[in-house]
Amino acid sequence: METIKAAQITCSVYHSVTDKALGAMREMGVEEYHLQPSRAVVLRRKAGFLGIGAGIGLEEEPADKMLFYVPADAADTALRGLAEACGLKIPGRGSVVSEEIEMVPTSAWEGKSLTALPGSEDVITHGDMASITCTVTRGEGDSIVKAVLGLGMPMPQVTTGIGTGLREKLGVVRVALPSEKEVVHAVVSAHEATEILGSLYDAGRMYRFGAGFIYQSPLSRGVVNSMVIRGQRHSASIEQLIAAVDDLKGSADWRKRALGGEESTRRYNYIYDLVNLTLICNEGSATDLVRAAMAAGASGATIVKLSYARFDGAESKVSPARETTELIIGQDQVGPVAEALTAAGLFDDDTAGVMALKPVSAACSNRGARR
Repeated sequence: METIKAAQITCSVYHSVTDKALGAMREMGVEEYHLQPSRAVVLRRKAGFLGIGAGIGLEEEPADKMLFYVPADAADTALRGLAEACGLKIPGRGSVVSEEIEMVPTSAWEGKSLTALPGSEDVITHGDMASITCTVTRGEGDSIVKAVLGLGMPMPQVTTGIGTGLREKLGVVRVALPSEKEVVHAVVSAHEATEILGSLYDAGRMYRFGAGFIYQSPLSRGVVNSMVIRGQRHSASIEQLIAAVDDLKGSADWRKRALGGEESTRRYNYIYDLVNLTLICNEGSATDLVRAAMAAGASGATIVKLSYARFDGAESKVSPARETTELIIGQDQVGPVAEALTAAGLFDDDTAGVMALKPVSAACSNRGARR
């Protein structure tokens, strides 16, 4: 299958910062983007009254996740521009990361170069990062969020979607598995990612039948929000100190910890040699496309709603209402699944589909079979 190398840029910011991000994207020459509302969670330090009621609790805030694709050589320009315009070096505003992907040429996407924003040349981006995505039944996301924050990982984001796949195969029994899902996204150090994967697997009790699925993917570079706890009590917060040491060291390698020893990697049913096949299509098409993928060997996915917009306001075959799903499949399944999706009309004008491939470093499930 023919593909072209590109980069996926994901900018996750609090709702109050979204307009600045969109303004920077327009100024750099980004023509189109997808947006997904979410909720970002941090820990809040509570002062209480005379020490009564003091402690730390969860605090949620509306956030937006903006996704767009650029040529591979334009990824750094996009990262630095967004980080500078949105002030992402300040803890508590958001993150922007890039991923290397392979785009199917027939996708509804045109790769164009970007213009660097003034003052963004000196922005420092970091590598050696990974993303962790965990899909659980709706209502179970908070246990994953608490575990992420408890491990010191900042700003987990939660989105919602509709699960399909396992439920479709169970027939009458599927009434016991709710279709509503929560998807928790977190950015972690690449050196700790596999151990964190196992810790979150335990936190979500994903050893239960149909409880969920979790996987990690490599990130190229990014600027990541370092705020875990709000409620600063000193002239410099711990997040600012960590960010300063990261800049001095040139990476976050110095933060590596042993979460569970060598035995921790042996306790879980890790699955390797997987690929994330991401598809985006006009609303109403995703269910049939996922069924076609399942017939070709995929195990299912969670369908999430997006909104689409162009900065120039031009008419497009791409609908403002979009859907996306990520199919985690074996490397040997990519060809058959891609062919099935093409035959099902992914690239037809009324579907206006996008297909992108990116590697999955490891996954963990309660099932031995590939998802």
